[in-house]
Amino acid sequence: MGSVDRRASEQQPLVLGAAGFLGLNLVDALLAEGASPLCGRRRRENVIPLRSRRADMVVTELDEPDTLAQAMQGVELVFHAAGHYPRYSLDPEEATRVGVGRLRRSLDAAAEAGVRRLVYLSSTATVAPTGTGAPSDERHVFSSAPGLGTYHDLKWTMEQVALAERRFEVVVACAAGCIGPWDLRVGTSALLVATARGDDPPHPDGVINMVDSRDVGQAMMRLGMHPEPPRRVILSGSTHRFQELLVRMAAHYGVQPPSPPLSAAAALALADAEEERASRGGPRAGLSREIADLIVHGVPVDASLAERALGMKWTPLDQTIDAYDAWARRMKLIPPIRTPEEIQDGH
Repeated sequence: MGSVDRRASEQQPLVLGAAGFLGLNLVDALLAEGASPLCGRRRRENVIPLRSRRADMVVTELDEPDTLAQAMQGVELVFHAAGHYPRYSLDPEEATRVGVGRLRRSLDAAAEAGVRRLVYLSSTATVAPTGTGAPSDERHVFSSAPGLGTYHDLKWTMEQVALAERRFEVVVACAAGCIGPWDLRVGTSALLVATARGDDPPHPDGVINMVDSRDVGQAMMRLGMHPEPPRRVILSGSTHRFQELLVRMAAHYGVQPPSPPLSAAAALALADAEEERASRGGPRAGLSREIADLIVHGVPVDASLAERALGMKWTPLDQTIDAYDAWARRMKLIPPIRTPEEIQDGH
């Protein structure tokens, strides 16, 4: 890997959001490096995966500054993988209020505790297009909230708050759509899971960037332990047309290929209607507005800075899918892969 600050690797870093999808992958990366992370968790949260790792845990409620202050005592390195992730995109003002408020409380607690560095997990939703169709890199940032939906505006606003911090060092990791083990809430992988089940989910077409969740954990660990990390870095393993990705997944699972994609306008309208229905107590939205926006407004990205500065080598998508399959089947999120004989027989 890239350069490692041995002092950082020998101390106990704090991971906010340690029980979440990417938090668990980060904890695994830290443990593999020999670090002993202190894992921030909410009071009412499934911590069985953390217990299985025998990780030290501490309560960190981002709406309760006292819990953050206590958790950060004596800590020099904080990983923030607990950014607000609104369930629906129906109330952008409230999403921004909650997200920014929680992030500011985290930053204030870090400053008061004397934290040296905070690694903040953001999203490639904050990466602006180049205007030429060429892949975007770390130089391409929206000059103001992009107005591309609640998720994009929230992530942009929170990233700007993080980058404006001057009381201590903040570095930002912009992760692409993450696939891999421990996505218990079936977030980014929702349409892929639906395809694996043979459900033919409605979807738009567009550009989507993908990255293995284990690579995100590894990259964040390296950002935390690097003596001079880049200020902002994109984490993405590959770029795809979403329709082509679903066709590939359908073939992988031996199900019928997906229907033609919806137009952008139709997909966004459907996502709004689905979220409105789900918010009133109905079944989960068949297409979330966040995912629709990410696909409709996606731009190809260049993640070579992470390769140069952090020594990252991205896991090939096929290997990522295989790892996700093995985990998701254990969790009974997707059916077993059928044998060629079963596919031929139509079972």
